[in-house]
Amino acid sequence: MNIWKHATQLCLLTSASWSLACSDPADLDSINDNHGGELNTDDDDDTDLDVTNPGSGGQTSSTDCDADSPCATGAVCHPTNHQCVAPGSSCSQHTDCGDEDYCETSLGVCLPGVAGSSCEQDSNCVDGSSCSDGICACSGFQLEQETDKSPLDIYFMFDRTGSMGRDCAYVPGQQPPVDSKACYATYALSDYLTNNQPEVSTRLAFQFMSYEDGCDGAPYSTPYVDLTELPVTTDHTLVQAIDHETFQGGSGTQIEGALIGISNFTKAAQTPGREMIGVLMTDGDPVGCNENIDDLAAIIAEHYAATGIRTFIIGMNGATEANLEKLAIAGGAEPHDDFCGTLQGPCHYWNVGDGAGSAIADALQAIAKQAVPLPCDYALADITPPAGTELDLKTLNVQLVQNGTATLIGNVATEEQCPLVEPAWYYDNAANPQNIVLCQRACEVVSNAEQGAKMNVVGGCTETVILR
Repeated sequence: MNIWKHATQLCLLTSASWSLACSDPADLDSINDNHGGELNTDDDDDTDLDVTNPGSGGQTSSTDCDADSPCATGAVCHPTNHQCVAPGSSCSQHTDCGDEDYCETSLGVCLPGVAGSSCEQDSNCVDGSSCSDGICACSGFQLEQETDKSPLDIYFMFDRTGSMGRDCAYVPGQQPPVDSKACYATYALSDYLTNNQPEVSTRLAFQFMSYEDGCDGAPYSTPYVDLTELPVTTDHTLVQAIDHETFQGGSGTQIEGALIGISNFTKAAQTPGREMIGVLMTDGDPVGCNENIDDLAAIIAEHYAATGIRTFIIGMNGATEANLEKLAIAGGAEPHDDFCGTLQGPCHYWNVGDGAGSAIADALQAIAKQAVPLPCDYALADITPPAGTELDLKTLNVQLVQNGTATLIGNVATEEQCPLVEPAWYYDNAANPQNIVLCQRACEVVSNAEQGAKMNVVGGCTETVILR
């Protein structure tokens, strides 16, 4: 049976709440007709694209192919479904090809337009499928989510201990007059607060570390300056507080108290619809209070597990990098390859050295970008197919659309099978799926997408594009 001969309906999901807006009340009974294919349980760990039950154009063979198993003479390996096919005519663009074929420019020949192939118009795709944002997709229904980033709130904790060195007065537009971590940080933070134009609405609350008798977190649970929209003017309390700090106070590097305070405030001040994070910047190891790194890491690990609020770590010269890395991992930071100091990348904390130049501002911008990524998991309960149909998990495909270009994201069976390079997704529980979850690499691709990009989940097809 060819399900493309049955009536279908195109539905567009257009809001962050995954609401459906349908364009035609056609009979949809055939969409829910399961035509084979199961959840991907392939245990291979390579990253070739495969398609279960290729399209109905009748031009693909049943022979699998890849770099280690090439096709017989006269055939080529289809780059999307890795099936040996007879190539069509030579081409340089899709219009050079006939119906149900598209131009594979890397080979310069026309090939069958199976699900996942590039296209320009519906005629480039196999019978019944359509060209959606430059990718051949089924015509069952399309679920689309705008991927606007959420506003951000930051609780920033700044080390004021004497090891930061000699302080200096901040003069807007000037260079730091003193060669010290304290002076560099004063200028870098002040410039960031006054000049940075956040990509999304960003508020920042501020507090110093360390105080007397702060091990229980009490002095750090209330900010010196409460949440304030950025940027601010040079005479704002935020800037003045940093400028007037002498870096001579405190009774040790009270990382325990600081992490407890960050956890307390971020939990209490979390606002619906806004992402909340904590950031600790220090140049030292814990001195005073609990100095056991594992115990300190547990504070923010438990906070992250209970609330979903992450705590990011910025280190300056003088701190033990391995200690800060352990804290950063516990706080929920994702791996990155910049600002790793002497550690082998990827790392999870940010090393800004002595704080000179743009290092601190760059680290804060990177943290902000990581803190408000585009969505990387999607609840199946929020994906509602048209009335009278059921959501068939064997017929879902995921793609990212930005700037008119669609990137197909293939499926793997489990998180453990997520490839390092190829974008992919998996179900949170193969036996009882509740969510579509993007693998780390796919999440990075989505997080780096332009504002206004869209995530599409296309359903009602007979095939799920998988990675094998």
